[in-house]
Amino acid sequence: MPTQQIRSVSDDLRSVMRLFPTGVALLRTGEGERATAMTINALMSVSLTPPQLLVSVLHSSRAHAVLEDHRAFSVHLLGDQQAETARLFASASKPQGRDLAAFIDRYVVPGSLARLTCSLRSVYPGGDHSLFLGHVDAVEAAVSAEGPLLFHGGALRGFE
Repeated sequence: MPTQQIRSVSDDLRSVMRLFPTGVALLRTGEGERATAMTINALMSVSLTPPQLLVSVLHSSRAHAVLEDHRAFSVHLLGDQQAETARLFASASKPQGRDLAAFIDRYVVPGSLARLTCSLRSVYPGGDHSLFLGHVDAVEAAVSAEGPLLFHGGALRGFE
């Protein structure tokens, strides 16, 4: 298939997927100086028995290499008041390393809808991403009246 045609299909896919609303979450992995986090919206529950979660991570992201080495991750489901947090962790200026844990405890956890803690079970190729399958070791749901943060039409928004 010619490169021009592949690029066109990729562009079309991106445009069409913007029509599909998804939840927004923060993926966290690593410890100490290697601790990192990133905003994700490619996340799905795979199985309840055993409890499994799948996340998609771009090969070139720092989180990809750290997750492969650390073999564990947590996912914070973001609430509708956490758009700034989602933008921050989608940028190059996000907190990392030793400062990350304190930042997440202070600014992310209070507004999150839930935290899922996972141990890595498998990694699957997915084009320019890898699909990380985790066993869900713990679930902590917040008691919150907030709704979810959504990504739709290229924008972050609450559920309307």
